[in-house]
Amino acid sequence: MRFVLVVIYVFAVFAFLTMGSLFVIVSLHVLTMEDALLKVQEVYENPWLTLRMGASGIMFLVMGLIFSKILVKETWPTKDMVLLGKWGYVSVSTKAIHDVANRCLKKFDFIVEKRIKVHTNGNRLNIAVQTTVASNLNVSELTDTVQAELYRRVNLLLGDGVALDIAIQVRKIVDQPKPLATVPS
Repeated sequence: MRFVLVVIYVFAVFAFLTMGSLFVIVSLHVLTMEDALLKVQEVYENPWLTLRMGASGIMFLVMGLIFSKILVKETWPTKDMVLLGKWGYVSVSTKAIHDVANRCLKKFDFIVEKRIKVHTNGNRLNIAVQTTVASNLNVSELTDTVQAELYRRVNLLLGDGVALDIAIQVRKIVDQPKPLATVPS
């Protein structure tokens, strides 16, 4: 889209928002139309008031643009990934990958804490899992088991042919939590 069209659209949006706000204010009897016209006439007659109103108007426009940009960024579905699999393109969200990984990792009682990071590198899906595990376990066997199960679950979600890289990192090894002692009754 050309820059001129963007400017025209932005101007039209601001014009309609301004007129709509004015009509709502008048319809709620917060300000009568005569008072609004007198205020506008006063602004036109006083150059310092014109400058002050223009500066505050620009401030409100900039703040509105900032808030609208934040709103669009938060609601825009940027968390979707498109990967090429054996049977064609697969679209999946990072939330779905996180949910599958969380459900898979909940199955393992020895994982105390977990942190999952998902991103793509070209057509390759990278999943990095940072864990805190309980002590008295064989760490290499543990990571192989978790990696195989996570690979199986994600492969069921995406289908065959999608390149997966799954990295399991053990960040910390903690003592086994002691079971709560029960008091005989």
